[in-house]
Amino acid sequence: MPEGENATPAANEAAEAPPEEGESVAPASTVDAPPAEVTAETPVVAPAEPVAAPEGQEEKAPEAEIPDAVEEVKQEETPLPKEPAEEVTEGNEEDEDADEEEEDVFGALSVFTSEVFGTLGSPAEPLPPDEKKPQGLAVNGQDPANTMRLLQDLLTYDDEEPDITYGLGPLDLNGRVSVVSHLLAALVTTLDPQHLRRLATRVMSDSCLWISRLFRYFDSNVYIHEDIREGVVRVCRMLLHTRYPKYSTEGYGALYARPPVIYTSSTVRPGLPQHIAGMLGLGSGCVRVVPCNTIVGSPVAMDTAALDRMLAEDVAAQKKPLLVIANAGGGAVSGVDNVGRIQELCNSYEAWLHVEGHALAALTLPNAPNLPAKVGDSMTLPLSLWLGVPSIPHVTLYRACEASAVHAAGLTALNLHVRLVSLPLWCTLQVLGQSGVVARFQHAFELSHALQQHLASLPRIRLLSPTPPGGGAAISIHDLVNKPVGTVQLLETVSGAVVFQYVDENNTGGKNPEYYDNLNSWLGQVVRRDVGIIPLELVQLETAGLVLRWSPIEGPETHHITMAHVDLFIHSLHHQLDILNATVKQRKTFTELVASASNLQLVDIPGWAGLGGVRYLPDLLMTQDPLSESGKEDINSLNIHLVQLLKASDSAFSLGEGSDRMNCVRFGMVTAETDLSELLSLVINTGKDIETSSKFLDQMTDIVQKGIEAATEDLRRENEERLWQEGILRHVPIVGSVYNWFSPPPPPGIKGRTLDLTAGVLESTENIYRYHMQIRHGTAPTRAETKLPPAPSVQTPVTPSASSPSHSRSSSTTSALSPGSAHSRQASDQPTTDLKTNPSLTANGITASVQG
Repeated sequence: MPEGENATPAANEAAEAPPEEGESVAPASTVDAPPAEVTAETPVVAPAEPVAAPEGQEEKAPEAEIPDAVEEVKQEETPLPKEPAEEVTEGNEEDEDADEEEEDVFGALSVFTSEVFGTLGSPAEPLPPDEKKPQGLAVNGQDPANTMRLLQDLLTYDDEEPDITYGLGPLDLNGRVSVVSHLLAALVTTLDPQHLRRLATRVMSDSCLWISRLFRYFDSNVYIHEDIREGVVRVCRMLLHTRYPKYSTEGYGALYARPPVIYTSSTVRPGLPQHIAGMLGLGSGCVRVVPCNTIVGSPVAMDTAALDRMLAEDVAAQKKPLLVIANAGGGAVSGVDNVGRIQELCNSYEAWLHVEGHALAALTLPNAPNLPAKVGDSMTLPLSLWLGVPSIPHVTLYRACEASAVHAAGLTALNLHVRLVSLPLWCTLQVLGQSGVVARFQHAFELSHALQQHLASLPRIRLLSPTPPGGGAAISIHDLVNKPVGTVQLLETVSGAVVFQYVDENNTGGKNPEYYDNLNSWLGQVVRRDVGIIPLELVQLETAGLVLRWSPIEGPETHHITMAHVDLFIHSLHHQLDILNATVKQRKTFTELVASASNLQLVDIPGWAGLGGVRYLPDLLMTQDPLSESGKEDINSLNIHLVQLLKASDSAFSLGEGSDRMNCVRFGMVTAETDLSELLSLVINTGKDIETSSKFLDQMTDIVQKGIEAATEDLRRENEERLWQEGILRHVPIVGSVYNWFSPPPPPGIKGRTLDLTAGVLESTENIYRYHMQIRHGTAPTRAETKLPPAPSVQTPVTPSASSPSHSRSSSTTSALSPGSAHSRQASDQPTTDLKTNPSLTANGITASVQG
């Protein structure tokens, strides 16, 4: 690479970096050294001189000595000169075979990967639990096919959710290039170590040059890493070596006199400052969180006045401001701090400014490649997230410092033992090109800009993401590309995410009530169902409640989303907002109507976004306070039956559960044309019908129970009377048979008892067995019925008790005895039994007989 490139000092320093302590680096002339000794966190070393030929390749001297040997053989006239030639031929054939094997590595790998991917991609049933449970390492290993089959099962199925089948996401051309480059990044580690160093230097140098020019961050170094937090951690370690000259020798003792302090915005990625302090062993006490603006400025931006006070306080307390982490479009609401003012404060107090956030992607938009972007001293770029390409490493750009501090912080080290980490980034940038990268960023910002402008005009929609200066009408994304715009204005104009929520019409700020959180949850789910291509998120914010968030610059599908999808999203949002407005308005009427109904109770349903819930209470249980457990069970059963009947007429009704863990009728979202009084009348009338039906069933159950008890008592008494009348001798074994032979017993008169459910009368059965007919009670006899048999000898009225449990107050009526009844007893003389011990009777007009 030619000298004088401003974007490649990191690669040059990597080439000249000395090995760290404990690392072994092979000499430049050694090419057959094992890779494990030269690749573990080894700086890239570029050879300054041509490499001498290795000793292993210089041992081809026998080929040059063969002619001399042949001449000596000729002088001695010994016919043996062909054997060395044959050996040379065999040796050449072996070398050719080895070259063919080396050349066929990609072919063999292609065949193997096609077999593996074919196995993983073919559908298969889940493995038995015994085959996929964790096991110890096999002694003799396993067949690769079995391993891939187990991997396929783990990718497709989950033991916690066995009914769900999982699949890999789709990949476009750039995604496939990135995935294949990971395979190549591991494959190139089998190269000759010296050649691998040269390859790593070239790939790293190209990546550094392209990234620094794309983001117009000239005179900077580049660190490529996999953990997004690792870049700022190593930058902070570099600062410790720079600001504390004795840190490399005295360690943490050098920090005692003036301990370092890290300042962070409250809107940056959660846990980042604490992670930095923990990785460097500084402790959480060195981290100070700067609040956001409360009076002047954006409420999601850092309060620069508070930062100024904190810096002054720490300097006065003999502390050293080390690092300030600012936000530029990151976090949940994509707040943008005043980077220009923060940079001035950092310069005054000799602190380092590190910037993170989605708005940094806008640095690539201006069509001014030679205009440097002045944004802090370092920045972290999650390119994989922004480009929508999987598995691209993160990049941290930082201002050049002392070479010794850079090396001590490990910012120039490359781990070539496992894989070439920068190769996927290098391949992806090659395929996309500068225009491809800029086009993806510009498209994402245009989508968010269009949606945010429309949401700002909707009533009862509160935007939490910062709006551009002037409401976004002054500068468009197209102007950012074609007109010269300052860096601060550029970061404040673009929007990394659109965050909004549905609020009350009288809302003046602050956190939403819980009911409005339910409404926003419903809104997000319904809109996401209508427009599934837009990945709308539901995020809970401590200061605002539940909000809806979409970040076009996040996710792999953004470049497939068009303005037509945004228009469809807006159309769906308008339709659902009409429903929300109608539901909120009708909810007040709903509450008033429920309060005026005697048998309805308003129920609070946690997490429900509709009108609410009502519970039907029967008359008997309305005055009970508190309700007994049996009363609660009766109310739950009645409301379950009520919902089942209501669903048959209108599917809008559903069964819910209130905060008191009792069932209720749930009302969902409504429109402005919905007649609530009609819906509630339907609930009340249906509940009354169920209550009446329940009263009848309870009465019939009590009648059957009492009839069985009365019949059992009558038959027991009659059997005892017959025993005494006939004498005991007739019932003595053997003796009774002889006695009955001499004196036959009289024929039995009464066979048993029959219960008429309609009349509630228990009668003897002699007429049924004699005349094979039954007499209906409760009606006046006709002329044809005057010749019917006489009334049974025993007729006992059976009436339900006044305390019989039911869903309403039960009024029992006593059935009158039929004319001519000779033997009768009052039902009040019979014991009562709890209804729950016997099954309920659902038939009407059925006669139950009890035989003796």
